Amino acid sequence: MAKILMITARFLEHASGGAEKLAYDYASILSESNDVTVCTSCAKDYVSWKNEFSKGETKENSIRILRFPVSQTRNMVKMNRILNECLEKGDSVSEKEQFEFLKEQGPFCPDLVNYITKEQHTYDIAILIGYLYYPVVASIPNLKIPFVIVPTFHDEPPFRLPMYRKTYSSNYVYSFNAPEEISVYEAYTNQKTNSYFLIGTYINDTITEANSSDLHSNQLITIGRIEPAKGYPELFEYFQNWKVFSNRTDITVKCLGSISSMETPKEPLIKFTGFVSEEEKISEIQKSFLLLNPSAFESFSISIMEAWIQKKAVLVNAKSTVMKGHCLRSQGGLYYSDSLSFQKTLDFLLENREIATRLGQNGREYVLANFTKEVIRKKLNQMVSMLLD
Repeated sequence: MAKILMITARFLEHASGGAEKLAYDYASILSESNDVTVCTSCAKDYVSWKNEFSKGETKENSIRILRFPVSQTRNMVKMNRILNECLEKGDSVSEKEQFEFLKEQGPFCPDLVNYITKEQHTYDIAILIGYLYYPVVASIPNLKIPFVIVPTFHDEPPFRLPMYRKTYSSNYVYSFNAPEEISVYEAYTNQKTNSYFLIGTYINDTITEANSSDLHSNQLITIGRIEPAKGYPELFEYFQNWKVFSNRTDITVKCLGSISSMETPKEPLIKFTGFVSEEEKISEIQKSFLLLNPSAFESFSISIMEAWIQKKAVLVNAKSTVMKGHCLRSQGGLYYSDSLSFQKTLDFLLENREIATRLGQNGREYVLANFTKEVIRKKLNQMVSMLLD
């Protein structure tokens, strides 16, 4: 039994973010045969990082959780202004300026980093989730025990800051979620990692047989936070353009997830549910024709896996090399790169439902082969064993 320290910005079951699900899944699986401690913030909400959980130690499903208070809440306007100023200066940007951004990015938990620095030798290995946030960036330079970084790298602006070079080195061990994430890493670091794992996370393979009305559904669905960074303004524009040219008013888009930092369109064919339970989410997937994912920045994309396990085809943003790669490997979906290709691919799928059905079946086979709990458990246990050697 290994003593494993996991470091992550926030930790809760059924969080809306993919990295949070991955952290919870990894901790749950590894705690089956190891002593797992999660060091995280008291924040529940990633937008503000407001302290909502009590600080200190709790136990949840055999996982020991140590929560540390966030010293300041996040001001998105201020954070984006500092980020833009830092990016404009390029490599000449000072450490002080970058640290100001990192504090605003948050969650700023100095006590968490101090604990890790002082107490790390009571653990055998550390697993760090995410490359972007303060707890991981500030902890890496202080770690002396073996560790692996699950970076969830995105081709996104902050990755270009010199400060984030602390989170990548050819000597570090990584666990990537998809082959395309490795390509992002190599392109932006100009180096190859010498040691890495390719794992991802698991999807529950529950499914109920679709009824005949589901097979002819005209509902499209999106899952996840509805915000500009996830490509939603572009998606809404493309869908409204498609509606004008197609003259169809029978196709709806239902968006499952909380809305953040954006105005939503006053379009009656686009509907918003807010955050929904896991049961509601599965039910809505099963009632839908296909899933849309408009994000250009994905390191894995749990939502397309959730659609595939329900035998639903997907239509995704081709700017996400990760999702495009999943579609190509699985033959489970199509992708668009602009308004015209969105219109053409959506029309094709709506007009060829038997092909869409086959894409969904291909996707389910892909998930069952690569992303079940048993597959992920085996890979995680191999990773821990190699880190302990």
